[in-house]
Parts: sequence; structure tokens; C-alpha cells
Amino acid sequence: MIFGVGSDGFQGFTPESAGSFESDSWAGYVDVETDLTDRLSGAVALRYEDYDEFGDTTDWKVSGRYQFTDAFAMRATANTGFRAPTPGQVNTLNVTTTSDSSGNLIPNGTYPVSNPVAIALGAVPLKPEESEAYTVGLVWDAADRTSVTLDFYHIEIDDRVALLTNTIGPTEIAILDAAGIPNAALLNGSNANFFVNGFDSEVEGIDLALTSGFDIGAGDLVADFRYNYNTQEVTHVAPGTINNARVYDLENQIPENRAVMSLNWASGGMFGALLRFNYYDSWSTTSGLFDPTEAGESQVVYDYGSSLLVDAEISATINDMFTVTLGGENIFDEYPDDEKDGTLDFLGLNYALTSPYGFNGGFYYLRLSASF
Repeated sequence: MIFGVGSDGFQGFTPESAGSFESDSWAGYVDVETDLTDRLSGAVALRYEDYDEFGDTTDWKVSGRYQFTDAFAMRATANTGFRAPTPGQVNTLNVTTTSDSSGNLIPNGTYPVSNPVAIALGAVPLKPEESEAYTVGLVWDAADRTSVTLDFYHIEIDDRVALLTNTIGPTEIAILDAAGIPNAALLNGSNANFFVNGFDSEVEGIDLALTSGFDIGAGDLVADFRYNYNTQEVTHVAPGTINNARVYDLENQIPENRAVMSLNWASGGMFGALLRFNYYDSWSTTSGLFDPTEAGESQVVYDYGSSLLVDAEISATINDMFTVTLGGENIFDEYPDDEKDGTLDFLGLNYALTSPYGFNGGFYYLRLSASF
């Protein structure tokens, strides 16, 4: 039994966690591309892979591009995919002390699916994730130095691997006792987690890219704009796996809208400057592990606002060999909204843990590089 009386914290991995784990596979693939006509090109790829632990798979990809005019083309792709669980997902064993929604300290353990505790609570061997993806897009060379691409994508992923959380109470202790787990009563109030193939999901969105070049003074300016709209819907949740709060988080923790505008100026290899604007749309999250309504029909939801982060750098090249660069990421030291989850705030988090751009503020650097 890895739980003991008192607080475990995370003192490191216990001897029970030690081991040598590997995932072996062999694969072969073929990829053929050709021009079918003066305007139509196509490609076909086939890949076979065999995993020692998870069996074999055959995946394919078909793509095509049709050039309507010298400046305008359409492209499309369809493919399948395969991802085997990692050795870490299959074999992880660790314990930390965390807090419940009332501020009580409780042990939180993650078990391998082969561990007796996990098996008693319903763990079964993991199987690979499988996917199908479809894209269609437009390519437009609007001018000599201006290009535009617009792509729509739709991805379906089955049997996604997720961490299942079990809160141990009297019923679970009785199950563990019946399975012969020693000192099962010590687990009362704790969380016993293990990975499962818990759900399917559908992801779709739009990618827009606009690039244009300009002569500015003695240098050349390249303006690059990227925009992404992305949504995810969780489907076919297996009973007893991820809860309502986790489903909400998967669908809402990532901003639906994301944009990047970069201005990159260079002058004859001597001087350079970069200015980048990073926009993140608003997002929302539940209390997750600490959500008191995680098994019910609704969750406590926290909403966080959008943000604009700015990166910048300037550089100078000396003697065609040394380059000095002064720059910064998030130069205005932007932080996400304050953490609204009372439990996480109690544990010392000042800013939103689920922020898509982190909570470390600005980063500044001076770099010297040499080319030989």
C-alpha cells in the first residue's frame, strides 16, 4: 500500500513506482505523388504498423490539388490515424497530497491499469486511439508577394485515453477489501486515478493564413496573419469514465478563436526587427477534480476573459558573423484573470491555472549568436 497515515505530499516516486517500461513497434509505409493532369495532382499513402502491446493497424491518406488558374487552387485530404497509449499512461504510479472542495488535505493517487487497486475499481487494459480526418481548402496568390490560404478541417477521434478519477468512500473500500487490498481503509477520502479509453470526440475548425511582403525604407517587411477557429464536441462517453465536469472542460477550456499577427522587417542582413501580436479568445472551465456537482447535471463554471500578448525583438549583425538580439515575449507583462476556483486559490494559485498562455508574465532576453 503506497498511502500512509498523514500527508504524503509529493516526496518523489516510491520504490513501487520503479521499473523499466518500453513500447516496441515496427512499421512500413509507401507514399506516391504524381501530376494526374496539367492542373490536377494527387497523392496516396499507406502505412502498416505492428505494436507488441496493442496489435497492428493499417492507415491511409489520400490527397489532391486542382489548379483552377495560375493564382487559384483547391486542395483536399482524407486520412486515418492511430495512437498507441504511451508507457507513461500504462505504467504511471505516483501519489500527491491535494485538497478537496472544503480545504481538507487528501491523497491523490494515479495507478497503472494493471495495479490491483485499479483492477478492483474496474480498470481494463488500454487500447489505441483511432482517428479519421478530412480537410478542404483554398489557395490564392492574390499578388506578387501576397498569398491567402483558407482550410476547413474535421477530425473524429475514437477511444480517447483519459484519466478517470475515483473518490474512495465506504462502497469503494468494501470493494478493495473484497479484492484483498491491504489496509484499504487508509484510502478513505482519497482519489484513485487510472487511465481509460473514455470517450470519442469531434474537432473541427477553420485555419486562415494571409502573408504579404512590402518594401519599407531600406528593408523588406513581411506581414503574416494567422487565424484559427476551433471547436470540440465530446461524444460517446463510456459509463463510469470521465464526468460531466471533464466533458465541459474538454469542450470549453480552449479558446474558440485564436489569432497571430507578425511583422518581420529585415534590412540587407544587417538589421532586423520583429513585432508579434497574440490574441486569445475567452474560455471557461469547471472546478474539475474539486467540482462538488461533478456527478450531477450541472457544474460550477468559471469564465475568463480574452487577452492580447505582444512579443518584440530587434537584432543587429556585426561583421557578417555575430548577431546581437534584444527581445521579449509578452513584453507588457500580461497575466490571465485571477484564479476563480476557491480551492485552487486556497492552494496558492493567483492566476487562472487553465490559461492557454500560462501565468508566468513577461520573458525578456539578450542573445548573442555566431555564424561560421
